[in-house]
Amino acid sequence: MRVRLGSTRRAHTRPAAALRLPAAYDLLDVPAAAGHRVLLQLERLGTPLGPVLTVPAGHEGREVAGGGSRLRFFVEAGTTASFLADLKELGWDPDGTDIRTVGVVLAAETPLPAAGSARWVRPPETVAEVRVERVERAERGERGAMLPPARLLLGALAHGCRRAEARGVLFAGSRVG
Repeated sequence: MRVRLGSTRRAHTRPAAALRLPAAYDLLDVPAAAGHRVLLQLERLGTPLGPVLTVPAGHEGREVAGGGSRLRFFVEAGTTASFLADLKELGWDPDGTDIRTVGVVLAAETPLPAAGSARWVRPPETVAEVRVERVERAERGERGAMLPPARLLLGALAHGCRRAEARGVLFAGSRVG
């Protein structure tokens, strides 16, 4: 950034880099306390993951239960349509977990979140990185989604939510005291 001394005009800065997201995606929304623990475990296991966004309490004008922040896991578009059935099939009661879904979201390019708002815990690739990845996949003869299906993450997220609740951690991420 350039700084001009003695001038009231603002110096021009470069715009934030644009991030490339798939044309459409779904979101799994979980309490931050459970989400961070599950994210760490899944990364250690080498589970293919998409971007993850943390959203502070009350973001987008909605009041979050308990007032705590939440994590949003980006998953393959259309894979949360069978969310309730998938949870039941995995042996979880949908009412016993604090997992929310956001259906298909359409987006081609998304700017970086503004300061003080949502922030990337696991950012999407930049446009250049996506192009390189696509070329490498094409050379290997692979095709496939860049985001994991929701079902791949559901069991771990449900377990993480239940564990956080059992440990005396409210869905908001604060300890019962």
